[in-house]
Amino acid sequence: MASIRALVLNCTLKPSPVPSSSEQLGREVLAELTMQGVDGEMLRVVDHDVQFGVSTDEGDGDGAHHTIGQVQQALNEVGFTCAGAGATYWVGEALHTLDYQDAGPKPDTTGRTTKTLALNSAHLARLLAEQPYPPPDAKGAGREPA
Repeated sequence: MASIRALVLNCTLKPSPVPSSSEQLGREVLAELTMQGVDGEMLRVVDHDVQFGVSTDEGDGDGAHHTIGQVQQALNEVGFTCAGAGATYWVGEALHTLDYQDAGPKPDTTGRTTKTLALNSAHLARLLAEQPYPPPDAKGAGREPA
């Protein structure tokens, strides 16, 4: 069976080595993926020359659902497949400022979402490794001119 690898894109706005809740969630995703036999690594996007918002963009209405949907749709349009429930995040209690990394016991909902992300992603990756699409012998399905 093919080796399955994962890349977690940590989209915190805080540069290394500043701790972030996104980094904490990413580590938890990698731990769950490891339990599924998947090797992985995390890349902190802010440490690279990628232009995006500023720290004042964080907080209420940060649009996590919308952003996840837009990213998954964009990936789909260029040929990537995202597993169902293939994202996790935590926004905390309404009107509170507690970061996920500073929270005591982690919320069950975030833990379940993270575990589901790992299970679904590892399962889909294995299925696609065994039976890719379009099939290697397909004609006119995007692999070569029709």
